[in-house]
Amino acid sequence: MSEILCNFAPQNKQIKPMSLSDEHWWGFAAMPDGIAYPYRTEDNPMTLIAQFHWGEGLLYVFADLDYWFGIAEAESGPIGEWPATFFSVRYAPTRNDLHEHEIRHEDGTSAVPAAEPLAAPTSRGEESYVLHAPTLWQDELAQDYPGYQVLLQLDESDHHGLRFYDCGTLFFLIRPEDLKAHRFDRVRCVLYSY
Repeated sequence: MSEILCNFAPQNKQIKPMSLSDEHWWGFAAMPDGIAYPYRTEDNPMTLIAQFHWGEGLLYVFADLDYWFGIAEAESGPIGEWPATFFSVRYAPTRNDLHEHEIRHEDGTSAVPAAEPLAAPTSRGEESYVLHAPTLWQDELAQDYPGYQVLLQLDESDHHGLRFYDCGTLFFLIRPEDLKAHRFDRVRCVLYSY
């Protein structure tokens, strides 16, 4: 287990216990050796948005979301396509020998939202999805990114105090041929908001 100290990101008092290989939103990423935890800057680790099964392995989606969680002094990705320095998608071909990367404040408290099962947003009536067709912005996505499909959709969340301006949605997009070839370095991240 490695510990990363973080000055930004929302604070939660309790992390729901889960198996290291479980699929989940938020929480700590459990990755095998050889996969480095992504940082936005030297002292700003990205937030794990989701960890989910992909074949025999695991796929991890990260982004710098501090500003969107209400940290006004944090830098934010723009409306539209985000530069690659604001997000990262990592793939582990195995679910063995996983090590949890704890993101904590200097006082030891968790610096990320508590891990939740993938069904949690839907059970609260929210719309974030993994590998699902978008319900909002589908016409804009088809026009702006022809040939791409949604890998992950992250909507605003009252539960977490996550805001993308006005009714915004963050999409992680990939071409089907890149998805099949595990070319997650070709993922594009784009924010739509009214």
